Parts: sequence; C-alpha cells; structure tokens
Amino acid sequence: MADTGRPDSGQTWHLLSGAELKDVLESHQRFLARLPGGRRATLSFHDLTGVDLSGRDLSEADLSGARLKRARLTGAKLTRATLFCADLRMANLERADLTGADLRGVCLRGAELSDAILAKVDLRQASMARYSDSSGMQLMEFEETSSQLTAIVAHRVDLTHAQIANSYLLQADLTDANLSFVDMSGADLRNSVLIGANFEGAQLRDADLSGAALTGADLSGASIRGAKFEKADLRGAVLDPNDLDCEELKSALLPAMTQPSETDLAATLAAHKAWLDSNGKDGERADFTDHDLSGRSLQRANLAVAQMERCALRDSDLAKAGLAMANLVCADLRGAKLQGADLRGVNLGRATLTGADLTDANLSPIEHIGQSDHNSPANLEHARLAEAKLAGANLTGARLHAADLRGADLSGANLTGADLSHANLSGVRLGDAKLTGAKLDGIKGLDPDKIAPASETETKSRQAG
Repeated sequence: MADTGRPDSGQTWHLLSGAELKDVLESHQRFLARLPGGRRATLSFHDLTGVDLSGRDLSEADLSGARLKRARLTGAKLTRATLFCADLRMANLERADLTGADLRGVCLRGAELSDAILAKVDLRQASMARYSDSSGMQLMEFEETSSQLTAIVAHRVDLTHAQIANSYLLQADLTDANLSFVDMSGADLRNSVLIGANFEGAQLRDADLSGAALTGADLSGASIRGAKFEKADLRGAVLDPNDLDCEELKSALLPAMTQPSETDLAATLAAHKAWLDSNGKDGERADFTDHDLSGRSLQRANLAVAQMERCALRDSDLAKAGLAMANLVCADLRGAKLQGADLRGVNLGRATLTGADLTDANLSPIEHIGQSDHNSPANLEHARLAEAKLAGANLTGARLHAADLRGADLSGANLTGADLSHANLSGVRLGDAKLTGAKLDGIKGLDPDKIAPASETETKSRQAG
C-alpha cells in the first residue's frame, strides 16, 4: 500500500502489515548472522509511524526517508544504519545504540534520546534528490535539508566524535551529555540546556549558544572561535584560562572570580576555625563560592562544612585538609593534591578532578548526623575523575553515579556499597579494590559480571603469596 506524503513533495510512503514487517525483521536477523536466506532490511520511504521496535537489532538497516514518528526504539541497536532524511519526531530512542549511523537530514524534533549512544554519527546537512515532470520532461531537483534536533531530551547521550555541523538544536536538553570531539560548527544551540555537558576537544566555531545553560559544563580544549554566548550561563563551567578574556565570552554570564590575598585567606580560615570550634557561636563560616584559590597551599587546613561552590582550586595543595561536608559542587580541582584529605560526606557533584591525587583520601559517609542515625555519603555524581589517583581511598557508600573515572587508579580502594551506576570505568585500575555491594548497572568500559570476582581473586592470591 502507499500513503501520500508531504503535499508539496510528491513522495509516497509504503505501509507494511504486521506480518510483512515481522518477515522483514526476521530476514534481517538472518542477514546479520550471515545465515542462508538472510536479507538486509530495506525500509526506505516506509511508514512506520508508532511502530514498536524496542530492543530490535537493526544494525546496517536502510531506513532512508522512513516515517518513524512516535516510534518506540528503546534499547534498539541501529549501528551503521542508514536513516538519511528519516522522520523521527517524538520517537523514543532511550538507550538505543546508533554508533556510526547516517543521520544526515534527519528530523528528531522532540525525540527522547537519554542514555543513547550516537558516537561517530553523521548529522550534517543532507541533499535530497527529487524528480518532477514538467511539460513531459522528467527533471531532477536537489533540496538541502539540515538535521533537526530541536527540543530533544537527551540526558547523558554519547555524541563523541559526531558530525553535527549546521544542525538545529534549539531548546534541546543535553544535560550531562558527552560531546567530546564533536563537530558543532555553525550549529544552532540557542536556549539549550547543556548543564554538566562534556565539550572536551569539541569544535564550536560559529555555533550559536545564546541563552544556553552551561553550568558545570567542561569546555576545556574546545574551539569556540566565532561562537555566540550572549547571556549563556557559564557559571561553574570549566574553561581554558586563555578563553576567559576572549571576545566570544564577553556577553556570557561568568562569575567574577575573587582572588583573596594571603592575609585575607588566613583571616577567613581563622574565622572559620572559630566558627567550627564554637558550634557557630563565634567566628564565621568560610564562603569561597566563586573564588580562585588555584595553586594555593592549604595543607591540613580545616575547611569542614565550608561553602566552596564553583571554587577554582587547580593545582592547589590540600593534602590532609579537612573538607568533611564541604560544598564543592562544580569546583575545578584539576591537578589538585588531596592525599589523605578528610572528604567524608563532601559534595563534589559535577566537580572536575581530572588528574587530581586523592591517594588514601577518606570519602566515606558522615555518620549519625545530629540526633538521628542519618548518614551522609560523599557525593561525586557526574564528577570528572579521569586519570585521578584514588589508590587506597575510602569510598564506602560513595555516590559515583555517571562519574567519569577513565584511566583512574582505584587500586586498593574501598568501594563497598558505592553507587557506580552508569560510571565510565574505561582503563580504570581496580587491583585489590573492594566492591562488595557496589551498584554496577549501566557501567561503561568494564563487564560488571567480572569486576568483583576478579578483584576478590586477586586479593586472595596476593594474601596467599
């Protein structure tokens, strides 16, 4: 059967019965398994509106120009599939894997893409050939179509190395998305939510991020030449020092970072100690929100319960410092020294600790708060800990949901009862680590079924030796 397409296009879309679609999908599975009778699914210009393809393996399928409005593709596998100029408006693609797919000219307006993998996809402008008859002659016309991702919801989506140049992402929600090394040149990201997004090494030349929310985003190594950031919220964002005074960021919302003198810093620490010793009756609680303390020596400083949100502490020495229950949300601790620091119950949500040294640090819960038996675990959700040293650290019960631990050293660390769900553990070292009761669902880079047994076996063999 055929269904009339857009009134001005002359295109038709084919409808399949449930039985016909089932045959196509079963034949495609045989094709993927390289079995006799297998055939690649060719569903170009088919009407699959509202169809449920959840969990299906459609790798290498041809869905060019297909109608997939409101389709359910949760957990589907579409690696290297062709979705050239496909219509995926309001489709559900949660947890779908589209690695290497051809998405040029696709329309994903209002689609759900949270936790989906779109690494190395091509979302650039498409050129669609159309045929028309005029005075008895057949003519071929080309129509340029940009990819539409307006108003998508894509929390934690992986767009590593994707090609998204000149695409439309207005009012898109890309909270905590991995946009490392993505090409977004000329893309329209006005009023988008990019809180905690990773733009490491991204190409943002001439992109429009006016009004975007970029709190806690990592823009280190990103190319922002010619980009527009008018009224974009960059408070707590990680930026290269050379970009702080660039013309592109002049109209962005950036915190005025305070750099206290050594005298003022000593006075604040003294007042904070008096406040702690008197249970708040004397002195004053330290507030280093939006302060730049990079490179300072704060060894053994008592900063328990201090307010340090968005504080810059790059390469600072905080060895054996007291930071229990301190608020370090979106703080920049790249290369900081935190060996043996007391970080019980600390809040490091979306903080950047790339290359930091937390050897033997205590990140266990604060127990029995007040008159109750309430425990407050250390919060490192969405924290960036790539290449960090956490050997021997106490991370009992720590919240590490969606944390970036690529290449981190967790040798001998205590992760009993820790929440590592959806964390990136690629290249992590776990020798002798304790993972009893740890939450490992959705982790990246390691097989959760092999982690705990491997570490326990290694521990026993070393003890026997």
